[in-house]
Amino acid sequence: MAAGLLFSGCSQHETQVARGNREGILYRGSGTEPESLDPHVIRGVTEWIIASAIYEGLVVQSPDNDRPAPGVASSWETSPDGLVYTFHLRPEARWSDGTPLNAEDFAYSMRRMLLPAMGSAHAEDTLLFIRNARAFQNGQLADFAEVGVKATDAHTLVLTLENPTPFFPEALYQFYPVKRALVEKFGGLTDRASAWTRPENIVTNGAFTVGSWRPGQELVAVKNAAYWDAAHVRLKEIHFIPYENPSIEETAFRNGQLHMTFGVPLQKVRAYQKEQPNLLKTAPDFGNYFYSLNVKHPPLNDARVRRALSLAIDREALAHRILGGGREPATAFTPKALGGYAAPEGLVKFDPVEARRLLAEAGFPEGRGFPALEVLIDSRDPHRLVGETVQQMWKQNLGVDIKLRNEETRTLIANKRLFDFDFVRGSWNASSYRDPHFFLSSWQTGNLYNEAGWSDPKFDALIQQAIRTADPGHRLELFREAEAVMLNEMPVIPLFFSAEIFLMSPSVHGWSGRPFADRLFKSLWVE
Repeated sequence: MAAGLLFSGCSQHETQVARGNREGILYRGSGTEPESLDPHVIRGVTEWIIASAIYEGLVVQSPDNDRPAPGVASSWETSPDGLVYTFHLRPEARWSDGTPLNAEDFAYSMRRMLLPAMGSAHAEDTLLFIRNARAFQNGQLADFAEVGVKATDAHTLVLTLENPTPFFPEALYQFYPVKRALVEKFGGLTDRASAWTRPENIVTNGAFTVGSWRPGQELVAVKNAAYWDAAHVRLKEIHFIPYENPSIEETAFRNGQLHMTFGVPLQKVRAYQKEQPNLLKTAPDFGNYFYSLNVKHPPLNDARVRRALSLAIDREALAHRILGGGREPATAFTPKALGGYAAPEGLVKFDPVEARRLLAEAGFPEGRGFPALEVLIDSRDPHRLVGETVQQMWKQNLGVDIKLRNEETRTLIANKRLFDFDFVRGSWNASSYRDPHFFLSSWQTGNLYNEAGWSDPKFDALIQQAIRTADPGHRLELFREAEAVMLNEMPVIPLFFSAEIFLMSPSVHGWSGRPFADRLFKSLWVE
């Protein structure tokens, strides 16, 4: 009886991490509540983290190097001219309901993502390299049969590109299939809020699938027994728990409620670096953090005003003294170390004298007469601290008062789509291919990721010329010219280059320290 009482007493105080270690369950902070589980709709980091567990593409990111590894496709080959990719799908690939997954599922999913009515911004960095894909998405081409997507048999998918694109397989990391019968049962092909993604309905193809979802509390992904490589998946469950407040999340980690956090409170980073460096994990994410400016709202329709606002920001102080945690001051929009690309220099800098001159030239000497404008943010760190710091710099260096407007993350994303803002915070990271195209092409006229509503014919022409250029050196120079155009116009204000930084329990194994390795759940285990 004494032994039984002792066991009972211990079990009452068992932490989630201890339980997870014993049962093969990973508890992970997910940042915010996911907006959706539809891979053709989602945009945010939280959603992509969860999607990487429950879906799998033709190719996947290797945990060991920068080369793509086989996913649903066991192999692929490229034509000598670099235009045709032939993917060979695994005959053993299955949906989580046990039904076969085939090439036609991928062709259907590509058509769905590209349909104009779907309005999928994610198509830009995945599918628009395919022949006629852009024309189809723009509504200029009605017949999908003319798009370079062909399922030639159940296990062969042939994709034909517009131009040679060496990084194309990497662009498919985050293109995931959806099950046709399920999508069409619950609302139809282009329903962005379909019930097919509810836990009781959803069918996925990844190493995990959705077991339950209690909004605001947790989403539980369970091991997919039908997954083609289930024998090598060691986790039984992943519990994604949303913590909007990083301090509460960090407390949960210290109390043994989480194996991994989404981030780290800014004020705690240096303490972990000094006292518990084994718990603090960092990795490059080839990302940037910026403010998009609504160029339709006066006086932000004046490039002089936009440049003045940018020149008034001391990014060195923001990145190093205020934020820390591996962040670096932005010197351009495109991060460094992207395939030999060198961004234009001298256009993103701190020059308050020139900033005041430009603002006066635009009709607002010392900030007089400048209208009331707002920066749209969500109040999580570092967004609030960045907003307050930039707000103070604009007041001190230009004499303008800019207000902060706090909204929940889901509301912020919705208002981005509606252009209901003056300034809005944004952040991108190259979680798929690492090329200047990823960061620059989205600012072309009418692109769904163009959060500023900006348009410049010269910029558009340079991007299109770069896309069609085979010579690697000339291609990068065209991207450099395009970025110079963009930074002179400044529809977006780069602030800093980011890095992954999070807390992880020593009981988590399989993390390689490479970019985005924390999302490769198939490779992780706990003990």
